[in-house]
Amino acid sequence: MNIKKTLLILLLAAFTLPVTAQSIDPSIYSKVKSDLTISRHKSKAEFKTSLERIVSDPIPYLKAITEDPSIRIYVKEKAISLLEFYPTEESELVLRGKIEDGNLHKSLRNLSVRSYSSAFYGKDPQKAEIFLGTFKDDKSIGKTVDSSLQEARYSAFKKKTLPSKEDFEKYRRNKPLEKK
Repeated sequence: MNIKKTLLILLLAAFTLPVTAQSIDPSIYSKVKSDLTISRHKSKAEFKTSLERIVSDPIPYLKAITEDPSIRIYVKEKAISLLEFYPTEESELVLRGKIEDGNLHKSLRNLSVRSYSSAFYGKDPQKAEIFLGTFKDDKSIGKTVDSSLQEARYSAFKKKTLPSKEDFEKYRRNKPLEKK
């Protein structure tokens, strides 16, 4: 009888630890988890919208989902990819931790690289280049690091080279554009 009680307590602790360790609301955690689990064919933007209907600050819940051992990989992938919409220090630490964890599933590490470069390259390109550059030779995520950095560089370049509103107005009025 004593063994059954101990086993029950251990099982309860294993399932509630990710929730209580984050000091988050278990009912909201359950809603977020079920939304990510049930819905398979939503876009990231649709997931973001439905997530924000449930909770105003989803980062702790997404983090808890990525760390819960009872959750399937495809749900963790969704949680990691959604972290790119919330470029805060907390989400940066979560993504960096996932990238650095060599024992983590390859797809989770690759998605962490993509989310990290998408969310944080624009904020501090040099920091992102240095951090991700250390993983270029990693066998499981090296190619993703290269392609993600190339995409981030191209995005940053596009943002810097777009014409200004004045240029659009001059073009609209058929005036010649001034080269800068």
